Amino acid sequence: MPKRIIIAGGNIAGTIVANRLVQKLKDEVEKSDVEIVVLNNTNKHYYLPGQLLMAYGLESPEALVKDESELLDPRIKFLYGDKGTITKIDVNNHSVQTKDGVTHNYDYLVIATGVEYSWEEIPGYKEASVTPYEFDSALKMREELERFQGGTIVVNTAKLPHRCPVAPLEATLILDDYLRKRGIRDKTKIIYTYPVQGVFGRPITNKFMLRLFEERGIEVHSPFNVTQVSPGDKIIESQEGEKIKFDLLISIPPNMGAKVIGDSGIGDRRRWVPTDKFTLRMKDHSDVYVLGDATDLPVSKAGSTADFESYVVAQNIANEIKGNLGIKYYGGDVFCYIATGTDQGTYIRFSYTMNESPPPPSYVHWWGKVMYNKLYWTVTAKATV
Repeated sequence: MPKRIIIAGGNIAGTIVANRLVQKLKDEVEKSDVEIVVLNNTNKHYYLPGQLLMAYGLESPEALVKDESELLDPRIKFLYGDKGTITKIDVNNHSVQTKDGVTHNYDYLVIATGVEYSWEEIPGYKEASVTPYEFDSALKMREELERFQGGTIVVNTAKLPHRCPVAPLEATLILDDYLRKRGIRDKTKIIYTYPVQGVFGRPITNKFMLRLFEERGIEVHSPFNVTQVSPGDKIIESQEGEKIKFDLLISIPPNMGAKVIGDSGIGDRRRWVPTDKFTLRMKDHSDVYVLGDATDLPVSKAGSTADFESYVVAQNIANEIKGNLGIKYYGGDVFCYIATGTDQGTYIRFSYTMNESPPPPSYVHWWGKVMYNKLYWTVTAKATV
């Protein structure tokens, strides 16, 4: 019987690691000694980082969606729809169940189930806001901004952690530049609210961004932990007792791990999977690896994180299958471009032991972000580097 590797989930993390595994185990796959299976609920693959740019008219909707089957190496078995929708992960019996009633046994499991948005945690939040975190809402956000003629815009982060930690910063700084170029910045108050003190969780980046916000005339209200929103009155309220009236609310919704993680009893109370920070194995289960947004690691839930982690997961599984060739360790590496306007940007780079200060915003870094986005489909997703 061939060794079976199941990747639970597609999109960014699952796609990259599946393609990297095929490359590491090319001979074994071609000899049918190894089978790699991706299970995903849909054949659609959304490039989530591009949705923010789409919301400001800087990216087209059609550039952000492709078929998952086009991105996966043809030697990978791909199941989607009911055949790929996972209903239970049984790590004790080394199996995964799907909606069509089939039980899939595995020798190695890679959990790449991502996050889900728990809007219901905050009454009125979804109804009152637009968000770049959901495709349809990002299109609505673009329409709302095109109609906007002045007033108060609040950018609110509901809870930490959340997918793409720099996105709230980007949403705010692009907004500032967007309004200036439309000639209505002087008619608009921008308020940025954040659950903890400051505007970002890492001290060096926080200091850098606070200075930018001050230079741009952006108000910061923090800590601000949203408790409810009134869609009719357009008021957002916080646990700290603040009430802010808005004309437009841009939201970063509460994030949780996938429902199947909770249903399977393998996550914490927010459904993040306990993960060894260096080996990326699920704690207490040597045949299960976790990467991307599904982990409980103290690093950004970002596409670049999943990319860095995919090298470790693929190499470790390949080493074990080939015969105890050692262990590769993840150092907490993250690299994120940050758009600071409609044509400028910077970046952050850090690990478990290193934290660099972002360079001054420039046109060069903006184009770095744009090119990274465009190369995602042909380079990153297909794990060609």
